Amino acid sequence: MAKEPWEEDIYDKGEKELARSKKMNGVVANRVLTILAVIFFVIVIVMVGMMIYLSTGGSSKKAATEGFYNAAKTTSKSSESSSAPASSKAASDSSQPQSSEGTITVQAGEGEAAIAARAGISIAELERLNPSHMTTGAWYANPGDVVKIR
Repeated sequence: MAKEPWEEDIYDKGEKELARSKKMNGVVANRVLTILAVIFFVIVIVMVGMMIYLSTGGSSKKAATEGFYNAAKTTSKSSESSSAPASSKAASDSSQPQSSEGTITVQAGEGEAAIAARAGISIAELERLNPSHMTTGAWYANPGDVVKIR
C-alpha cells in the first residue's frame, strides 16, 4: 500500500551521513570560538601585565622624570641667586614697574595655596588671572610654569 504524501519520510536514505556532517560543523564552530576566546584572554592578560609593570615603575624613572624635574632645578638656581632680604625686596618692588613683576615661577612641590601665599594674593585671584591652569576644573601647574600674579 502506498503512503500518503504526509505519511512519507522526510529524510532520504543518507540520514546517518547527514547527522555526521552536522556534528562535524558543530565541532568546527566550537574550535573557532575556543581559539578566539583564548586569543582574547591572552590579550587581556598582556594588557593587565603591562599596566601593573608601568604602574609600579617598570620603565626608567630617571628618563621619564628628567625633563620634568630639570625645569624646577634651573628655576630654583635663578631664584636663589636673586634672593634678597625682604626689606630690600619691598623697596625694589616699588621702584620697578608693575609689568616686570607680574609673574611668578612655580617651584617644585608648590600647590595653588602656596603660590598664592608667595605672591601675596588670594587663591580666587590666582585662579582668575590664570584660567589656562584651570582647564580640568581644578588648579594644575608644573614646576617651572610661569603664572600671572597681577
